[in-house]
Formats: sequence, structure tokens, C-alpha cells
Amino acid sequence: LCFRSVNNFLMTGPKAYLTYSSSVAAGAHSGMEECKFQFGWERWNCPESALQLSTHNRLRSATRETSFVHAISSAGVMYTLTRNCSMGDFESCGCDDSRNGRVGGRGWVWGGCSDNVEFGERISKLFVDALETGHDTRALINLHNNEVGRLAVKATMKRACKCHGVSGSCSIQTCWLQLAEFREIGNYLKIKYDQAHKLEMDKRRMRAGNSADSRGATAETFHHVHAAELVFLEDSPDYCTRNASLGHHGTEGRECLQTGKNLSQWEKRSCRRLCTECGLRVEERRTEVVDSCNCKFHWCCTVPCGQ
Repeated sequence: LCFRSVNNFLMTGPKAYLTYSSSVAAGAHSGMEECKFQFGWERWNCPESALQLSTHNRLRSATRETSFVHAISSAGVMYTLTRNCSMGDFESCGCDDSRNGRVGGRGWVWGGCSDNVEFGERISKLFVDALETGHDTRALINLHNNEVGRLAVKATMKRACKCHGVSGSCSIQTCWLQLAEFREIGNYLKIKYDQAHKLEMDKRRMRAGNSADSRGATAETFHHVHAAELVFLEDSPDYCTRNASLGHHGTEGRECLQTGKNLSQWEKRSCRRLCTECGLRVEERRTEVVDSCNCKFHWCCTVPCGQ
């Protein structure tokens, strides 16, 4: 698991990093929980094997899904570090008040307690990017996608304001920046996943190994990539069938949705996507659930219920 890699790094790295270790682990966990939510009704549903952020049986994938895992994990670590910093959990940092007192726009000035994303970004970069020990194109892709996750945290920040003035006239406002809900960051990165860009490498130049020609081909390719754009190198499998060596569980036995209130089009198509398009049939199972109801407290001291 990536948490194991993080913990190994924490134990062997500078002692100062131990201060942030629980936040890093919690951030990585929240990132993967968000990954599971975003892909809950897709063939690839962010399984435990997705947490392998480095070498997995010496096979290092660089698919569209891997790009999302790197981005959401990186975002989760930065988000948690930033939030904990602003809450005063670390002695070494607090709110970002560097712009306080400056005019931000018409009728408002910077003030209050802005979330310290610069701190979160700096520390998360030390932790997350250090897990990537490779020096090839895949390593560069992973580091790039880590950065996309950090940029997502910044891009989704919200401005919060407080009114000032006579009798609540709100003639002037004091404003600060705060983190969005992490779900919003997940939604933002899911759109980036859908729009991810496949890198087309010059195979002839890449075969040159670690030569200057190979490095030049890689640099040329990345020159045209936008900083906030997820990138991948390999096409994804269909994820329908089980592949134990790669950690793919297939879709057999998965739940899907056919009817229900307020379902999105994506959810309504889940049975087709997970079952029929994978050569499987949908099996409906009905279960009876017994709940307690109409419970009443009798003095003293019983609570009889109906069922």
C-alpha cells in the first residue's frame, strides 16, 4: 500500500517529518476514499491494488486510472496538511495572513485567517514526490500528476467574507481564502480524468535508453502539456475480466443500479456498463430487512418497540 511506502519514508527520513506523519497518512487515506466514491459505478472502482503508487511486481502502469490515483492522493495529503496547519495543530505554521490589509477588490480587503495552502503544498511535495524513485518517463508522468492534484486544491479554494459598516450596511468586507469541501476537489479531478491527455512518445528516440536523445524526446513531449492537465502513457484494459497479477478484480459480482430516486444517467447505465457490456447478466436479489420502529420509553426503564 502507498501508506506503507509513506510510513517507511517517514521512519527513515528527517525527524522533523514525523510531526506531519499522521496528517500525511490521513490525507492519503481520504484521497483514496474519494477515489472509491468517484469510481463507485465504473468497471475500475479504485481497488486496493490502486494504492500501489510505485513499482508493483516490477510492472509500473501509467494509465488514465493511475494518473487519477496520483492526483487525488497528492491532493488529499496537501488538503489535510493545510487544514491541520490552519487549525493550529502544528507549532511551525498557522493561518496565511501575508496579504492582510491589502485591497483585494472593490469594497473588500484581505483579512481574517486564510488557509495556508503554501505550507500544505510545500510539505506534501516533500512527502509524496519522494515516493517516486524512478528516473524514466513514467516517473515524470507520476510527478506531473502529483502536481495536478496540488493545483486542484488551489483552484477550488473559495473566498469567504465578513461584512463591516454602520448598522450592518456592509460598506466594506474583510475576505479570506478557505479550502473547498474535498468532494469538490474530487469532482474537479474526475473531470480532469475524463479529459486526460495521452502522451505520444517518439518510440525510435525512446529506444535510445538514457541517452540525451531519449531525454530530449521526453522533454519535447512534456513541453506541450498544460500544468493542470492529467497525462497518461498507456491505454487502459477494459477491466471487465479478472487479472490477479495486475490486481484487477473484474466486474463479476459487482452491484449495479437500475431503478431508484434521483439517479444520474451515469448511475442508470451502471448495469449495462458493468454487466451486459462485459458479457455478464444482471441478477436481481431481493432481501427482507427487519427494523425496529415506534419505540417508546417507559418509566423506568424499558424501551419496547414494534418491528
